[in-house]
Amino acid sequence: MTEKIASYPQESFLCPLGCAWVVYYPLADKLLILNETAKVVWDLLSQGCEAPEITSALAGHFGIPEKQAAQDVAQLLADLTDCPTGCDGEKTDACEAYSLKPQECTVNRNASVDCGTFRFGKSKIRILSVTKELDESFFLRFQHRAIDDDGADVLEISAGDSSYRLTFRNRTIAQATTITRTMSHLVEFLLAQEHPHKPLLAYCHAAAVSHRGRAVLMPGNSGVGKSTLTGFLVAHDFSYLGDDMIAIGEDAMSLFPLPTCLSIKAGSWALLEPFYPALPKLATLNRYGRSARYIDPPGNYEVLSSAAVPAAIVFPAFSEGAATRLAPWQPHQTMIRLLEANVRLSGWGAATEDQLARFVRFVEQTPAYELSYSELPEAMKAIEELLGSQP
Repeated sequence: MTEKIASYPQESFLCPLGCAWVVYYPLADKLLILNETAKVVWDLLSQGCEAPEITSALAGHFGIPEKQAAQDVAQLLADLTDCPTGCDGEKTDACEAYSLKPQECTVNRNASVDCGTFRFGKSKIRILSVTKELDESFFLRFQHRAIDDDGADVLEISAGDSSYRLTFRNRTIAQATTITRTMSHLVEFLLAQEHPHKPLLAYCHAAAVSHRGRAVLMPGNSGVGKSTLTGFLVAHDFSYLGDDMIAIGEDAMSLFPLPTCLSIKAGSWALLEPFYPALPKLATLNRYGRSARYIDPPGNYEVLSSAAVPAAIVFPAFSEGAATRLAPWQPHQTMIRLLEANVRLSGWGAATEDQLARFVRFVEQTPAYELSYSELPEAMKAIEELLGSQP
């Protein structure tokens, strides 16, 4: 059950999760997780207590020196009050895949660039953009969905002096003051077009595959090895769902991916070339300081309509020479890692208490593991055994 707190630092929702608590700030659209110490501080803050009073209470509650308590309180207060928002209350951090600082965005004020026409669900969408961060190379992840522009509706990404705007069918559908928030709006829009009439609960930076009707969600930021592992699994009879943005359905907690190609980074080209002979011939894209090639896996997206509730959440952790091991995680550990993968509650506006409660329930009910590995065949075997063991 969620608890609404309005006094400090701003209106928020609090929901228990095992031995921890999850906090959601609607105005900042931000999630935090609190341990026992942070929860004590949070409760005192909500009662209007000041830092010295909180320090004394914390020292007495945990039996620690006042000096240590003062240091802990100072750090906790900094964390709890660090909910940056723009002038419109928007979140300033986006999913890692689209992470950019506002000042890094560059605008072509002379003309919009035609980024291509693509099919999302039953919609034909031609995309025009003035921002170089959302240019043709950005939309190459959807090259397998490219179609002719005959009869397509236009999505325009424009920029003014202080904001960015998404316009669809000549109607403004979203406006934001940062490029990262604009990207979040874009992701939600494309997910909604791809999965019409499917309300979404949350989404995060993750890969997803299915095997014999059972799906596994693999969240994580770039560099943890999830795309390489996904490519190997798909080459060995797993079905590809996605490796960028994966949404969780609101009704049945099914997985709904953003329909992207598989992105293979330079360090994995030689490893995966035996399974994807066309890989060396593909164009190389350089984005965010990384070189990648995009593969359209065989059968890409054919199983989307039957994408199931994930049987497990697996956090890949490649490490040279590591033994293959699946370590079960508690719900609060899972939530921490999902936050690191920039999970976001879905919706054009602020999420609700009910959304937070349902998302927490999803985390509590879904088995989660960290998969340590150095050899791809052993990692695949561990995932197969895991899926086979789930009821």
